[in-house]
Amino acid sequence: MPTFTFECANEAQLAALQQAALFLAEMHQLAQTAPGGAVLQTLEGHALGAGRQLLRDALQSAAQRRIDLDEKKGAPPATARAPAPAGPRAGTAAT
Repeated sequence: MPTFTFECANEAQLAALQQAALFLAEMHQLAQTAPGGAVLQTLEGHALGAGRQLLRDALQSAAQRRIDLDEKKGAPPATARAPAPAGPRAGTAAT
């Protein structure tokens, strides 16, 4: 069985890699056990649910790490701000 070595900078990075490896293992297991004719639907469902969670967790972990580093340097706590909409009607339907 092929293996690889990855050096993690911190515990959060290790946890993210472990979660990603589990996600991939689940995808391969689902591909083998999904009923005929439903493989793609099964895999897409898992990717949309568990994949989104994987991305959310990675985003949260990376952002929290940055916040922790900034606070450790003595930066004052600040609130996160969402980026401004791209245009005056961003996110609205045309009428």
